[in-house]
Amino acid sequence: MRLQTILARAIPALLAAATLCAEPASARPGAAATPDKVAVFDARFLRQRDLHDPSQAAEVWDTMHTLAAVQGLANREAPRLYVIYCNGFGVETDQFWLDWLRGEDGWLKDSRVVTLTSPEEVICTYSNYVKGLVVYDPEVPATSCVASTAAGCDDLLPVRFSRATNSMFALLTRELGLPVRLWLVNPDGTPKFTGKGQIPELNEPSTGSAKNDAYCWAVHQFIDSGKCDARFAAYYIDAFWLKRSNPGQGDLHTLSNHDYFIARRGFFFDLAVWGDETPVDDPHQTLGLDRQTLLQVMAALHRKAPNSTIKVGGFVPWAFKYTDHPGAGGKHEGVATEWEYGRLISQYNGYMEADAIGLSSIANASFCAHYPLKEHYQQPNPKPVRADWQKAGYLTAAGKVAPKLYVGYYVGDYDSPSWLYKAVAGFFTDPQRGRVPLGWAFDPNLADRAPEALAYAYRHATTNDFFIAGDSGAGYLNPRGLTARPDSKLPPALKVWTDHCARYYKRWDMSITGFMLDGSAGASTPEEFAEYRRFSPDGCGNHFDLTPQVISGVPTIREWDMPDSAESTAAFMTQQAAATAKGPCFLWARTILKPPAWHVEVSRLLREKHPNARVAVVDPYTFFGLINEHVMAAQK
Repeated sequence: MRLQTILARAIPALLAAATLCAEPASARPGAAATPDKVAVFDARFLRQRDLHDPSQAAEVWDTMHTLAAVQGLANREAPRLYVIYCNGFGVETDQFWLDWLRGEDGWLKDSRVVTLTSPEEVICTYSNYVKGLVVYDPEVPATSCVASTAAGCDDLLPVRFSRATNSMFALLTRELGLPVRLWLVNPDGTPKFTGKGQIPELNEPSTGSAKNDAYCWAVHQFIDSGKCDARFAAYYIDAFWLKRSNPGQGDLHTLSNHDYFIARRGFFFDLAVWGDETPVDDPHQTLGLDRQTLLQVMAALHRKAPNSTIKVGGFVPWAFKYTDHPGAGGKHEGVATEWEYGRLISQYNGYMEADAIGLSSIANASFCAHYPLKEHYQQPNPKPVRADWQKAGYLTAAGKVAPKLYVGYYVGDYDSPSWLYKAVAGFFTDPQRGRVPLGWAFDPNLADRAPEALAYAYRHATTNDFFIAGDSGAGYLNPRGLTARPDSKLPPALKVWTDHCARYYKRWDMSITGFMLDGSAGASTPEEFAEYRRFSPDGCGNHFDLTPQVISGVPTIREWDMPDSAESTAAFMTQQAAATAKGPCFLWARTILKPPAWHVEVSRLLREKHPNARVAVVDPYTFFGLINEHVMAAQK
């Protein structure tokens, strides 16, 4: 769903230039008091490298992989290392948040800031948190994901084997003298995983694929052994990126995202979801083998954490693999691939934090996870009630909903901390914010990796800023996949999801879900709506029916994606308003990565070009409240 919007709007411009539960106390680091010292390393020089040059692309990959691991290990117990790297919407995002934390927010106000000037200095400064190296195989790209898993589980730095004298491998082994604790390639550079014979150390027949052998080995070594925290997994592109590193901007490797999952001892993977094609990075494997291995990974995680949700960071690397995007080698469209992935992981209690291409990179999540959140954040504005709707003229003297088109804005898509991290820094400084009511659809679980962004948004809200969850609550999954589970064959786990969401919604005072993203898992039924009523009683968008309804006590209507331009959106709303001659109508208007000024422009165009259109833009609580009033009145 989000891929359809991305491809149609944001990504062509970006690529054209080049083409569990709320983290339990045992998993979430303790909120830190002001740290005495914070080290800062500026990695933005890597953004200037020419990715068409293989040696420069390798420098970017190797440096960021090592930095992310150092950061994850150093920040595991306390906030120590901050990296400047990411930007978006014209803002140097990492610098923005560091300045805010040192300034208005005050968390780091009294911290002594030390500047580190090279990757070597970073590594040496935090060498006490590192036990050695895990060396992976450039000819088996999947071993880079295995190396990130090993980094978190065994306190190692991942490094790609290389014979070049100026490589990161040479720096770490020869110049800094770090010992190799784990070889994912033979010490002479020949492959450890060959896709032939037996899987090393497992006494099991090879899958016929070096890629999948590596993951089978990793499942045994890290999940089955209990080294991984099975509540955390990460779906990020492996070292295949080095072969396709020139599409788009230079941070699509998403290595800066690894730090959080290394700190949490998460399991990393990069596998295709389809059973009817072989992936571009492993075209000679048995048909459907990647999918089979993905299901084995999720099953292994579920076995270790059967009563928890599984946070899965990352997203299908659709510009590089697994889709019909040019060069990605697949035959399935991007949205369909996204939905199949979501359908599969939902059946194992997995939910995405969808760090999708375009705004996919986030840095410092392992650092900011220590941000001292309050136990409760009050919705900045009172939730409107019936008396407010009567005063505004939305209810007639007879108590019926007045015949207008009621527009509620679902301002998304913020089911990804990387998108939230950048968009709040960019959009909440928009001087037009506050002129029209907006329902900011921030999945509350994003506070695990970008807590400062949510705290900033609540602190800086205007009287027209309202906060709701996005898809599908405290994480992106298919609600129906919690009850109908043909692939996993597991028992239903809807209540596990309900408990997970309820904790997050309570902290952030949310009671509306932007929409229950059913994808290809099937439409949500009254059974799912009944559970959503426990934490989202004031409304849920849905994905299947434009008729306003109340299902299991929850007001609901399908979201509708708005056109890209403000002018087209105003014209569309005017067309929809024509139906109000027969009674009230409702439009749950989903906008993607649109700033407040865009929404203000729509209202201006409605006033000036369509003055007779009976359109009322209302806050999300009023929107769903009026649906409830309308449906209940019709049923009397």
